[in-house]
Amino acid sequence: MFPFQRSPRSTSQAVLSPCQGGVAALRLEGDPGHPAVAAFALADSAVLTPELLERLAREAGVRNLPLAALLPAEAYQAVLIEAPNVPADELPSALRWKMKDLINFHIDDAVLDHLPVPGRDAQVASLYVVAAQAPAVRELARPFQQAGLPLAVIDIRETAQRNLGMRLAPEDYAVALLHFDGEAGLLTFTFGEHLVLSRRIEGRGSGGDVLFDRVAMEAQRSVDYFERQFSWLRLAKFYLAPMREAPLLARKLGEYLPVAAEVLDLHRLFDLSGRLEDERLQNRVFHLLGAALREAA
Repeated sequence: MFPFQRSPRSTSQAVLSPCQGGVAALRLEGDPGHPAVAAFALADSAVLTPELLERLAREAGVRNLPLAALLPAEAYQAVLIEAPNVPADELPSALRWKMKDLINFHIDDAVLDHLPVPGRDAQVASLYVVAAQAPAVRELARPFQQAGLPLAVIDIRETAQRNLGMRLAPEDYAVALLHFDGEAGLLTFTFGEHLVLSRRIEGRGSGGDVLFDRVAMEAQRSVDYFERQFSWLRLAKFYLAPMREAPLLARKLGEYLPVAAEVLDLHRLFDLSGRLEDERLQNRVFHLLGAALREAA
C-alpha cells in the first residue's frame, strides 16, 4: 500500500483523495512528458463517505481505475536517518527499533516504509523513513472498500511533491519546491528521482508581511541546512507552488534566499485543458497532481 520507492512515471494513474478543504478526483492522460488533466471533480466536504467517493469517481471517470489517495499530514511522520549498516533482511526490524524513539505515537501502531537518499559517492547514506499511523490508514481505506473502489496506493505529500520537483530539476542539479496554503507549508528538495530533504513550515497565528517573513526565514534556514549537509549537490532554483499571494511571497523569498525564487507555472508540467486554471484551485489539489505522476500500481 506504500510503495514509495517506485520511480514515478507519467501514466493514466487516477487520484481520488482528500485535499485542502474537500475531496477531489482527477485523471491524467496523453503525452507522458506533458500529460493532460483529462477529468477533474471536486466536492467541498470534510467528510469522506462511500457515497461521496462513488459520486466523484463517476464524475471523473475513474470508477474502475487503480486509485491513489493521500494520507493526511497529521497521520504520519517522515524522518531522515542514517542508513543502518545491516543486511537487507534485517532492515525492517532495524528501522522499527530505530524509529520507536523518533515518532510521537507508539511503534506498534506504525506502518513503516522508506526511501533511499544517496550520499556524495551515490551510495545510500541516509533513509527517509515514513511512519504512518495504522488506524489512520484503515480509516482512509475503509470508505473506498465500502464503495467498492480499487484503492491501490496510499501516498504522502512529500513523495507527491517529489514527483513534481523531479520534472523541474535540470540534470545534475537539485531544486527546492515549496507549497504553502496560507497556514502551513511543505518544502522539499529533489535531486533526480530522489527526495533529499523535506521540511514542514508552520504559519498559523500570523498574517500579512509577518507571515511571509516567517515563511521566507524558515525557507532560508532550510536552504542553508541543505547546502551544509548536501554540499555536493548544486541547487538550481527555488520554486513556489501557485497560490493567490504567490507573487508577493516569491518577492519576499527573493530577499532571503541565495538562489532565484520563481512561482511554478503548472502549464509547464501539464496540459490543464481549461481545467484547474485558478491558482487557488491549483493550490488545493497541488499534491493530487503530484500523486498522479507516479507509476501505476
